[in-house]
Amino acid sequence: MRVLSLMAIDMISVGLQEDPVLLVPEDTKQKPYVAIIKDISQTKDGSIMVTGQWFYRPEEAEKKGGGSWPLNDTRELFYSFHRDEVPAESVMHKCVVHFVPIHKQIPNRKEHPGFIVQKVYDTVEQKLWKLTDKDYEDNKQHEIDLLVQKTLSRLGDLPDLEFDSTAAVFDQEEQLKAKRTLRKKNISPLDVTRNDEGSTRSDQSLKAETPGSCPSNTNEYYTILSKAKVLTGETHRDKWMTRLLQGVQYMCSCPDGLERERDIKSPRTANGSREKSSNSGKSFTWPDAAVPAITALEKASHDALCSDFQKYNQKLRQLEFNLKNNALLARRLLNGELEPSTILNMSPNELKEGLTAEETAKKEPDESERMQLFYYRESR
Repeated sequence: MRVLSLMAIDMISVGLQEDPVLLVPEDTKQKPYVAIIKDISQTKDGSIMVTGQWFYRPEEAEKKGGGSWPLNDTRELFYSFHRDEVPAESVMHKCVVHFVPIHKQIPNRKEHPGFIVQKVYDTVEQKLWKLTDKDYEDNKQHEIDLLVQKTLSRLGDLPDLEFDSTAAVFDQEEQLKAKRTLRKKNISPLDVTRNDEGSTRSDQSLKAETPGSCPSNTNEYYTILSKAKVLTGETHRDKWMTRLLQGVQYMCSCPDGLERERDIKSPRTANGSREKSSNSGKSFTWPDAAVPAITALEKASHDALCSDFQKYNQKLRQLEFNLKNNALLARRLLNGELEPSTILNMSPNELKEGLTAEETAKKEPDESERMQLFYYRESR
């Protein structure tokens, strides 16, 4: 807990808030997520959470009607008004994002490395809007203007693009069409943490999740849970079960599963040795071993935190992150060494180590034993 608290303080002291950062993706095969840090907070159980306003990579942004988005540059990202909270330990490091109006030339890659943003992604309508559109809600327009100004102050005034008359007419017609549409519907911010307490179940299915993480009701994990008849019928609960199930899959006997487990570093004890479970060589059957374990963990979380949707979300994010990145913790959940209620009450540091405080204390010799060992060595 102390390490994370110091980390959060250090984040604020170096000015990380309001800066774009890279974050650890949910799948090691994915590229890092990108977000602007909007807030850093600490929960009652000591967990440090960061609120990010998310960018979408073109391949992550779904397009209404299917297909892919045309790109102006391989570095391009789409900005969004979607916010979400993630554990502070998922933050990797700062990055650079240039907000470039559509009529300006993109800065040279060698002189000004970094991502490029020229469009805003509407996560609900699955559409794109240009930074230069002027029919956003006032607060959102102000936010975009500030980001563009910050880029131009850093890079200097970028030269205008040269359009031929045909392209100019087409662009003008496209802007008019976009403005007419925007007058009918303003883009609303998606904040799945700050407004969750007042949200209803009917609108939760419309809320976008972390880029690339939004599970579809037709994906393999949802199908597995459906066949096992463990779905609750509540969108947010079923969503978390699919993510927990996906998070422990690498521990099970499936293609590439065991290879990934070897790639994940096991927690170290105080003396630096690798920690191994008594069943470290055991492989678990997919999905039979995983389904009852993760459904029991989700149920315990819901039973304890159902009265506070925000705390429920924070706890499930914390559990998902640690199960994905700590093979010992995931293994002990699957083989029943740790009960769901025990995992639910473990501190952030205990989750990171995969051991309860009592287990850690037993592994470390007490002061008297250490002194006896010291005098024994001295006498020899």
